Amino acid sequence: MTSATTITAYQLTELLRRVQPHVGHDGYANIEGIHLDYDGHHLHAVATDRYTLAAARERARSNSNAPAWALTVSAQEWTDDVAALLAWAGAHPGGHDVHLAPGADADSLTITSSRGKLVLRAGSGYFPEWRDIIRTALHNSGTESPWSCFESPLLARWKAADGQITAWQPAADKPLVVSGHNFIGLQMPAKLHSDGSQADRREQWKTSLGETGPERTQDETLHHWEAAALEEKGRLVESHTEDLLKQVLRSTSDLFSGATADTAAFNAFALAGTQSWMAYRLLKAMEKAAPDLLVKTLDDVTQQLESGEIGEWAWDEALAAGFDPWQWRDDYENHLKQQAEKRAKTAAHRPTDAA
Repeated sequence: MTSATTITAYQLTELLRRVQPHVGHDGYANIEGIHLDYDGHHLHAVATDRYTLAAARERARSNSNAPAWALTVSAQEWTDDVAALLAWAGAHPGGHDVHLAPGADADSLTITSSRGKLVLRAGSGYFPEWRDIIRTALHNSGTESPWSCFESPLLARWKAADGQITAWQPAADKPLVVSGHNFIGLQMPAKLHSDGSQADRREQWKTSLGETGPERTQDETLHHWEAAALEEKGRLVESHTEDLLKQVLRSTSDLFSGATADTAAFNAFALAGTQSWMAYRLLKAMEKAAPDLLVKTLDDVTQQLESGEIGEWAWDEALAAGFDPWQWRDDYENHLKQQAEKRAKTAAHRPTDAA
């Protein structure tokens, strides 16, 4: 092949493997894949889901006049060509050369070796300007270690980057930069949901680490910390317990009052009462079995409610659980339509008083 980019099967496998954890899978088709980018010197593999971005590179060989090229190989669930390419490369001895060449119409990628040929669909459309993004991050001025928050499941992705990595963050609102041999990546920080500092954490862990503050003995510090923590947990659980019981009593009271003449109101009061009672019983069970988990969960739920985006949270949770919220929405809208038609038909046949 006169214009092919050549690397070994091992290099190709490593390129794909190191960035694969960062492939997007949230409905944005243009980033649901691995972007292969040859610049005349290195073949780069790039992946991002907008929260993390990873770029790996390997020195490649080609003809001196071979043009640069860039194509995105799909990793969508129904067309996972990345998996096919990994399997194909992995079937070769590591030292065997493989040759990659874009199709004439820039919508395919052909990979050949002494063992055969693989042709994959590949796109030349929009992919984030990964060079600009990384260049900007590397030019951010550094500061002292910031107080930052990161999503731990996203941190686990860097395990595939290299045996040893370095990381730095110039500021709390700037991406974490992760680098290894022929590898560089970025991770956006998460929103801090609680105030604090390094000094606060040091103070909280003093008793576990065998340290005491100058103002208290070890026993006094332990008693003060445990008392404060228990008091905080007690207030949080007590508040939610009171709210749930109030809701149960109000709903059951309204259920049998004159306010429930409307069927929809009756159903709403019944649902509110039963759901509140269920939540109350689960809360009391968790308070006995896992009090720390209960407090953390209540804190998370409170923040979600305050965000005003519980509809979006519920939609994402439904998708993650394997349900079809679109179908739920369609079924509910059809139900409302049928109810409206039924009420209109009843009203049309209702006898009127004689004049």
